[in-house]
Amino acid sequence: MANFKGEEGLSPLQTGELKYDQNGLVPAVIQDERNNAVLMVGYMNEEALKRTIATGKVCFWSRSRQEYWVKGETSGNFFALQALYADCDVDTLLVKVIPQGPGKACHTGRYSCFYNTLAEMEKREGADD
Repeated sequence: MANFKGEEGLSPLQTGELKYDQNGLVPAVIQDERNNAVLMVGYMNEEALKRTIATGKVCFWSRSRQEYWVKGETSGNFFALQALYADCDVDTLLVKVIPQGPGKACHTGRYSCFYNTLAEMEKREGADD
């Protein structure tokens, strides 16, 4: 997988080198490879990450159901893995994907889970910098 432009000499990490939280999870920010839109955030443990790499389909650990789930297995909205990056602290993943099927990341039927604005930010629009 290619590095971001201008980044050279980076060493690939092993899945076990990530800093998982006390529950063995890391947040995974899902981003559309084509336009860099952030689609959703999920959580992965080491096994979910290994499954994602092995199959090319994004797999998460469900904190509420306590089970693995592959994005799209019920909705048809799969994410085809394109690249994986860890942040500088190696405790968060950036997962670059190409949405497959209907192309809806959100369970509400929207393209992205990030569609809500905060009222406090609307008040700021008129404020001077």
